[in-house]
Amino acid sequence: MRKLFALALVLVLVCCSVNAFAAGKLSTVKENFWVISSYWADAAYAYAKVENTGDKQIDVNAGILEIYDEKGDVITSGNYLQVYPRCLQPGEYTYVSLAMEVGTAKDIGKPDSYKLVITGKTDDESSTARLPAELKLEEGEWWKQDYVYATVTNNTEETVYDILTVFAILDAEGNILCIDSDSQFAAYGLTPGSSVVIRREINKAFINYFTAKGITPASVDVIAYVNK
Repeated sequence: MRKLFALALVLVLVCCSVNAFAAGKLSTVKENFWVISSYWADAAYAYAKVENTGDKQIDVNAGILEIYDEKGDVITSGNYLQVYPRCLQPGEYTYVSLAMEVGTAKDIGKPDSYKLVITGKTDDESSTARLPAELKLEEGEWWKQDYVYATVTNNTEETVYDILTVFAILDAEGNILCIDSDSQFAAYGLTPGSSVVIRREINKAFINYFTAKGITPASVDVIAYVNK
């Protein structure tokens, strides 16, 4: 009887351990923060690459950015998080961004530091299909060109609609310099086995900033996907 009870207890503990471990977990891989001036305002940009290091699907669902001056006082904060894509299977990664204008009131200092918090939640109902995407980069200083291009292919057995893409421009260490996205919300779809070329314009304000700071973009990472 005691052996039977002990065996049952072990099985209960194992089941509890498995259930406790079966969860998605967001881990930040890279994180960057820029304050860039344009002709209309100074804007702060926070970027991050996050990965699902758990063993269950997870959705990136919220984030908040706080910006501090040299004295550590809060200048501004915001929670309008953009995610590309939102649904992550175990081992998958995505990019997130949060941008806002930075005020110039007399009683606050210049942006000096920041804090970016990203949260996720378990969601078994949503799903995302990722599509192969091949980049076309111009010879030489391609980041000074007007556009970046990616050829997206439908490798599924169904026609896909509403293709989404995100372009992340990176330096040699994989740090995120800027992020841009595209949404192909249209009446037409991409049939199985066919491809489409998507282009995104590189923000000139970022190019000017990188050039002035001696920062050299080295590569582009692109994710193409369809939400189901």
